[in-house]
Amino acid sequence: MSKPFQLLSYLLVTLFSFGLLIAADDEAKTETKDQELATVNGKKITSADIERALRMRYGPSLDQMPAEQRANSIKQVTPRMTEELISRNLLLEAAKAAKTKTNAEELKTTLEQIKGSLPPTVKFEDYIKKMGHNEKSFEAEVAEELLINFHVQEILSAVKAPTDAELKKHYEENKESFNSKESITASHILLKTDPGSDEKVKSGKLKAIQKLREQLITAKGVGFDKLAKEHSDCPSSARGGDLGSFGRGQMVPAFEKAAFTQKIGDVGEVVETQFGYHLIKVTKKSTAGQRKFEDVKEEISRQLDAPKRQKTMQEYIASLESKAKITRNPAIKPAESTPAKKP
Repeated sequence: MSKPFQLLSYLLVTLFSFGLLIAADDEAKTETKDQELATVNGKKITSADIERALRMRYGPSLDQMPAEQRANSIKQVTPRMTEELISRNLLLEAAKAAKTKTNAEELKTTLEQIKGSLPPTVKFEDYIKKMGHNEKSFEAEVAEELLINFHVQEILSAVKAPTDAELKKHYEENKESFNSKESITASHILLKTDPGSDEKVKSGKLKAIQKLREQLITAKGVGFDKLAKEHSDCPSSARGGDLGSFGRGQMVPAFEKAAFTQKIGDVGEVVETQFGYHLIKVTKKSTAGQRKFEDVKEEISRQLDAPKRQKTMQEYIASLESKAKITRNPAIKPAESTPAKKP
């Protein structure tokens, strides 16, 4: 299992890139809160189900959008999410019919991961309450998501993996795409300052982050990821400050210069940018050059495998849908796309 909020709903689309996030507080309630959107073999799908599914997907981060944006977002996301939840219900029924077995230990681990992924300021009880759950009903919903994931893996197990010959052929025909640029993998802790912050505020932030650096260098058992979760003002704090991998030109100059000159594993000197004060820890460095076949073999396998897996699932869900009784609210229509503006 990887990040729990991402794995809990196999079919839910990634909406972050479109800003399609909604919240579940009183301010976000609308007239369409419990609107019936569809039925699958008699089971209703409502607007509240979509909200709950998104909260399962993204956790407490859904509470950060202004009310008007939330209203627009839920309207825009409703058509596609309705189809996603129709598929989800069909897969759940199929998993139960196939008597798919789940793992009690996996459920326990997933629940622990969810609790551990919440920011220190968010209580687990409050988080699940916003979804209309108590601990027992939340556990039951997580168990259903795991059941679906197990069943999906059963279906996908029939997909044949690419042969070594196919992998090598793809590599030889696409060598240019495997030329790597210099990159690093790093984490950071940010204590944010605003452009208008007075010197007293900035001085306080600087002293605070210097103290954190001292802790990391001198204290035993103090993890960078732990301090990032507790103190960093960057959204990456939820991931222990992990920024993933990036190349030159992707970060602001001061941050880039410091990160690319640091040694792996070191916590560098405090870096100041327009965003505030940073502590950076580099965990990996990759040099530019032609990547060897053995180094990209698994990556190529995933590339070639993905279309086959996607087609298998599309065909499987279509077969389930053809046998099911599904109704859709005719008032729920896909949002019209807005043509891109010409430069």
